[in-house]
Amino acid sequence: MPNTVSMAYLQALFDYTRSRGLADDLLLSGAPLNLEDGEARCSEAFAAQLFERAAILMGDETLGLHAGESIRPGHYGVLGYVLMNCATLGETLDYLLRYQALVIELKGGFSILAEGDSIVLSCPPDEDWPMRQLAEFNLAACISFMRWVTGYEGSPTRIDFNYPAPSTLEGYGRMFSCELRFDQPCYQLAIPLAWLRMPLIRPDMTMRSAMLRLAEKQLLALPRGDDVLSCARSVIASSLSEGPVDLAGVASRLAIGTRTLQRELQANGSSFSGLIDEVRQELAKRYLSDSTLTVVDAAFLLGFSEQSAFQRAFKRWTGLTPGDFRRKLQQPKTQQGG
Repeated sequence: MPNTVSMAYLQALFDYTRSRGLADDLLLSGAPLNLEDGEARCSEAFAAQLFERAAILMGDETLGLHAGESIRPGHYGVLGYVLMNCATLGETLDYLLRYQALVIELKGGFSILAEGDSIVLSCPPDEDWPMRQLAEFNLAACISFMRWVTGYEGSPTRIDFNYPAPSTLEGYGRMFSCELRFDQPCYQLAIPLAWLRMPLIRPDMTMRSAMLRLAEKQLLALPRGDDVLSCARSVIASSLSEGPVDLAGVASRLAIGTRTLQRELQANGSSFSGLIDEVRQELAKRYLSDSTLTVVDAAFLLGFSEQSAFQRAFKRWTGLTPGDFRRKLQQPKTQQGG
C-alpha cells in the first residue's frame, strides 16, 4: 500500500484554510475526498499535493508552518488522546514512535535517537515527491503539540530541512526560535533531553488505557498488503466493534463493486463469512494475549453482542475456551511442551 495520511490529520489543513477564507471546493478542485469520514485515509502524495496547492492559492510560502501551529489533539485521532494523557513528554514520544502510522505513514520510517544533550526525531525525505509544505506542517505540528500538552513555550534545539533555504526565514524564526539547517540529508527535529522528564498538564491514566486499546486495534487494522483481500481484512478489523459488517459495506469502503469482492473471495476459495471468521480469530488471539483486556472487552471489540457467543466461537476456532487459552499462554514453555 502507498503511504497514507489519516483524514483527521488532514482536517487540520482544511480547518486552517477555512479560517482564512479558502473554500474546500476550491482547494479540492474536484478531487473525490470525503472530509466527513474521520476513519478514511488518503495517499501521502495526495495530501502533499493539497498542501502545495493551498500554499499557491493563499500566496503563503510558509503555509505548512501556519497550519501546523494550529494543531490540536483531535487532529491526531485516537493517538492524540493517548499522547495527551501520558505522564511525561518522554512517554508521549514512546507512544508516538509506536502508533505514528495511525496518523501518517512516513516513507523510510521514523526514528528517535539520543544525540548529546538532545533527543532527535528523524525522518528521511521522499526522494520521489516534493513534500515541503507537508513536511513543514509535520514539524510545526509536532512542536505545537508538545507546547500544548505541557504548557511550556520552549524552543527546540535544532531543525533540519532537506531543501535549500527560502528567501526569508521570518516565519521559521517565529515558529521555532532555534538553529535552522537547510540542504540536510533528512528532516530532523532536536529537542533538549531534559524535556523528556517534563510532566503533561492533566494526564488521565484511565482515559489513556482506554485509548491505547483502541489505538492497538486501529494499528492492527491498517492495510499491510496491496491485494483486495488484505484490504478487505483491514476494513473488517476496523469495523467489527461498530456493528454488523456486511459485504456491501466493505466493498464500498474499498471503492469496488460487491461482485468484484465476491469474485476475489471465490478465486481464493473463501467466502465473506469465512473472511470475517478469519479476522475475528486472529484478533481474538491478539486481544486475549493482552492482559489489560478482559474477555468482555475482547468480545466487544470483535463485534459479539454477548460474551457467551464469543466463547462459543472461540471454542469452535481453537478447541479452547478464552479462559483456557489465556491460562495456556501463562504456562512456562516447558510445561506446555510436556
